[in-house]
Amino acid sequence: MKKTALIFIFLLIYTTASLSAWDPSYLTKFPSCTDADDWILNLGIGLDTNFGSSGNYTYLPSLRLSFDRNAALGDLKLPFFFGGHVGYSGYGFKYSNPYVSYSWFNHRIPLGFRAGYHFNWGVDNLDTYAVTTAGYILNFYTGDTYNRPGAFGNAFFGVNVGARWFISKGFGFWAEAGFSSLSVLEIGVSFKF
Repeated sequence: MKKTALIFIFLLIYTTASLSAWDPSYLTKFPSCTDADDWILNLGIGLDTNFGSSGNYTYLPSLRLSFDRNAALGDLKLPFFFGGHVGYSGYGFKYSNPYVSYSWFNHRIPLGFRAGYHFNWGVDNLDTYAVTTAGYILNFYTGDTYNRPGAFGNAFFGVNVGARWFISKGFGFWAEAGFSSLSVLEIGVSFKF
């Protein structure tokens, strides 16, 4: 219990010291690890709870590729970004007994547009942001598709918060939470150029 209390006190002191050094004007500037006109490419995987196999079902985790282009907008050169994303996920069912055997698999491919805002907290190599995504998810079945549409789609809209931590000038790690297309939590690697 004493150890937990000491850790809590240390974190409270560290947070207070960090916030006292923070300048509100940072929110109108790009983080130190990225600039206007940078391109950022994100590759990642969704951390859904249901992937792998369970009984007769098979689940594939969501995979995502997104790209963002920084843009300084307005008189204040506010730190926005715009881009897009594409992904893949799938799930299926397989059943077999001596009398009947069938299987099907649903492939899901989201295509979307992203727009977001960088939040600069004055921490080196950290890029935090909020992003909204809109697009379309293509679904198509393979296998025994009776009583299922061959292909269909649906629109999606989502809002995420995310963070990127750059360990070098052009490479880092990222995480996003919220809902953009196929997953509520995604992690991966980022490339900046």
